[in-house]
Amino acid sequence: MLGSRYNRFKRAGRSNHGEQTQDVFEGLMSGESGGSTRPKLSYELGEVPMNTSQHDLEEQLDHPGHPSGTAKFADSSTRPGLFLARRKFPSSRRYATMRPRSGSRTIYLLKLILMIIGLLQCLVVVCNAIDALVPDFIDLVAGPIKDFNAYSSLPSHWSETLTADVHPIMCHSHNDYRRREPLSSAIRAGCTGVEADVWHFDGKLYVAHHIAGIRQNRTLSSLYLDPLANILDHQNVVPEFMEPVTTVRNGVFAGHPRQSLVLLIDFKNDPEQTWDILSSHLDDFRQKDFLTYARASSIINRPLTIVVSGDAPFPRIIENSTHRDIFYDAPLDLMASISPSVLPLDTVAEPPPHTDVLADPKSFPADPTIYSPTNSYYASVSFIKSIGYPWHSSLSQTQLNLLRKQIRGAHARGLKVRYWGIPAWPVGVRNYIWRVLVREGVDYLSVDDIEAVTHDNWGPRKGGWGKKFWR
Repeated sequence: MLGSRYNRFKRAGRSNHGEQTQDVFEGLMSGESGGSTRPKLSYELGEVPMNTSQHDLEEQLDHPGHPSGTAKFADSSTRPGLFLARRKFPSSRRYATMRPRSGSRTIYLLKLILMIIGLLQCLVVVCNAIDALVPDFIDLVAGPIKDFNAYSSLPSHWSETLTADVHPIMCHSHNDYRRREPLSSAIRAGCTGVEADVWHFDGKLYVAHHIAGIRQNRTLSSLYLDPLANILDHQNVVPEFMEPVTTVRNGVFAGHPRQSLVLLIDFKNDPEQTWDILSSHLDDFRQKDFLTYARASSIINRPLTIVVSGDAPFPRIIENSTHRDIFYDAPLDLMASISPSVLPLDTVAEPPPHTDVLADPKSFPADPTIYSPTNSYYASVSFIKSIGYPWHSSLSQTQLNLLRKQIRGAHARGLKVRYWGIPAWPVGVRNYIWRVLVREGVDYLSVDDIEAVTHDNWGPRKGGWGKKFWR
């Protein structure tokens, strides 16, 4: 093996010995030297001939003084002075081939690390996209593992001290059921409105954004109605040593007992069946006088205000003209056509008894004068679909004019204005829109980040969300 390692011949004519080497190889090929056997080659500079046996090799290694450097033809008389020596190189050249190898390993490791980081980043982007497009997909995947009972909506024993220091603000907890603690987290933050999307299946109302997110233990009663009944019962306890007296009912906020909590229920399917089941669930609240209701043209405020939206049938709301405790979420985009000078705040318009538009339970009246405080509470619309995005650092004058018309028209009908579908990112855009809405007079901020909306003052500020935002 050692002999084969250094067995390197140069091509004829390319040796350091010039013509002498060329003559040797020509002689070898032509059978020169009188038909005798070809001369055997040996090596100098410590190289070992290929025909050296293992015994001779060991003998040479044991005797360093052995003249192994005498490389000649075996028949030196025939071809004297022929030497085929390998070139000498500096010692640094022996290890020159190792340097690129170690550098390539470093580059390989760097590529591997960057590839892993890229894959992780792609995974994060995919998860965020899935959560944005299908909000209940994570619940669907983790359903068999995740126990929603572990997330107690409210403590088993409600205490008024839990909301003693809470200051109510006019924020609406959008899709509140998606929070880790539905209802209770919104109440602790001070939100005076919560929202639940309901689906009707097998006589029960399930809370979910999509059908895929429906869980057997997440119903309207378990997440909202039962906890609210527990809160209101504790807030209105009469001591045993006192005689029962008729008093105004206290709400969920201990420090502000007159503040009503709005529960917005978005009908997703089967409007008629959903209405009947919801109305039966509210019987206990009616008996205890916990529900805000309309009587004739008067509104009597109570601790809990029920508002329905989505596919909710508007004719079912107005069918009882003497007592209404379920109110409608009116379309805000229709209110822009109302002139405040034509309809003052105390004007109440009732819909006609029979119209074609009211025949379809999934449709809503297109006449904005039909909506009033006796049948509706909110007037809401998607901000992006109705007003648009503030592309130029702030809303354009056209967008502001439309926004003001909608707000004034809804207020002229005595309704509470709420915009949903506000872009959550960039945060500067979201904060700018919140400030504009508060400045222009909206009644509720529909928010997903309840912590952010409670930690700042959203009073009037001039300018857009870019250069002028912090003025």
